[in-house]
Amino acid sequence: MNNRSITAQDVNCAVALNALIPLASERTLQAAFYILRGRKANQTLQDVHLYNLYPYYRMFPRFSKEDWDKIVSTLLQNGLIEHLEVTATNGKPSFTVTEKGREQAKEWRSRYLLDQWLAPFTDSGMAERVELFWHRLHLVVQTISQLLAEDMGFMPVVSDKKIQQWVKAQVSSPMDRSQWKQQLGEELYLLWSPLPQEVQTLLVGQLSGAAQVGKTLSQLSMQQNESTTYLLLTFRYGLAQSIQRLQAEAESFPYLSRLVFQKDKLDQRLTESAARTYSLIQRGLGIKQIASTRKVKESTVEDHLAEIALRCPEWDYTAYLDPELGDRIVQTSELLHTSRLRLIKDQLGADVSYLQIRLALARRQGESGI
Repeated sequence: MNNRSITAQDVNCAVALNALIPLASERTLQAAFYILRGRKANQTLQDVHLYNLYPYYRMFPRFSKEDWDKIVSTLLQNGLIEHLEVTATNGKPSFTVTEKGREQAKEWRSRYLLDQWLAPFTDSGMAERVELFWHRLHLVVQTISQLLAEDMGFMPVVSDKKIQQWVKAQVSSPMDRSQWKQQLGEELYLLWSPLPQEVQTLLVGQLSGAAQVGKTLSQLSMQQNESTTYLLLTFRYGLAQSIQRLQAEAESFPYLSRLVFQKDKLDQRLTESAARTYSLIQRGLGIKQIASTRKVKESTVEDHLAEIALRCPEWDYTAYLDPELGDRIVQTSELLHTSRLRLIKDQLGADVSYLQIRLALARRQGESGI
């Protein structure tokens, strides 16, 4: 984009405003902050699912409350959002996005290519897969480069011991080391050559090896006269696209595909913890039994059930939700124009549980392909 006038705050506001739109009148401003930070609390993960905010989850894991307050202040001062008065109906302080705000959000989406950069993030687990993939790749590239240079006296660019152990296992035998040396460059070229040139430059520029010390996003931002946040968007896009392709075409990338597939991953559609719960559900265990077996809270198991309902259409959820009640819940949600669980429950009565509402809404979203 190369525009000196564009600052990180500009792009931060663009991202935040677009994330806020689905939450308007439904949640607090703080809810969007938790989503962008990647909070793992039940309510945050539920909001990500209910409002299809997967692209925004854990986008800015190092965001501080001060950073968020500055964004909110800017949006308020420019008349893009407004506070809503607390009433007996909404219960908590919410907000609305003004007509000016919706127009500005649309313009920002176009200006910063948000629809393109956020497209690969179709589930809440992609953010964590991106981090794992990058750390593994970064250290693999550095290690193979040093092996090719016959110089193993280097400081690992990744300090995580698990990542280091994983990479050591990859090159533990002479045969593996030989194959990695031959394959890595070719597979990386095949993987990244279809990406936009600016994305390729950004990915390669951060890699370290025997002949190159990788730059940070901040250093590349100064070098390219570009917003750090905008570079973060394109960087995450490049990694997410890489992951999706490696999963879909693993046979074409026999070595790089190892970076995204985990041997103990039970169901690639689900987060690791939800996949473990799903395996126990398939063995006939109930919520209490699963919570006891896995030593987690029952509320955590219920979170997993909502994720399974969303991601696994083959799952028979009728042990937890009668289909007719599910239809009533969906109809009530549509009648009230809300996905707020408490409002739906107040309308339907005490006999309907929050879990049943969550399952109905998750199933509706999964079936609609949103």
